[in-house]
Amino acid sequence: MRGFSGRGNAHKPRVGVDVQMLTENIVTVSGTLHLIRVEPSAGKPKKYMPFSVRQDTPGTDGSVRKDFLLARIYDPRIQEEMKNLREGVPVRVQGDVRSSLGSGEMYINVTAIEALV
Repeated sequence: MRGFSGRGNAHKPRVGVDVQMLTENIVTVSGTLHLIRVEPSAGKPKKYMPFSVRQDTPGTDGSVRKDFLLARIYDPRIQEEMKNLREGVPVRVQGDVRSSLGSGEMYINVTAIEALV
C-alpha cells in the first residue's frame, strides 16, 4: 500500500492486528452565496441555517459546470455573521463534511465563513 502524499499516516492492515484508523475531515471551498435562508421556514423549527455555495467549474469539453454545494450553519455566532452577507457575494467556507441522519444528504458543517470582497 502506498502512503498518501498529504497529511496523516498510512496504515498497512494486517490480519489479526488491531490498527488505529486515522480519519481526516476538513474542507475549504470558495464560490458565491446562493439560496440563503435567513428566516426559518414554516413547520418544525431548524437548529441550523441552510445555504449553498455556487461554483462555476470549467469542464473538459469547454462548458461551465454549475455546482451547488450544500452547507449548514449550526453555530449561532456564525449565523449572525451570515445575516450580514447577501446572495451572490464571493465567500470562502470552512468546515467538515457530514451526512444528514434522515435523508443521508451530504453537506458542509460550517465552522467559518469569510466574504472575499
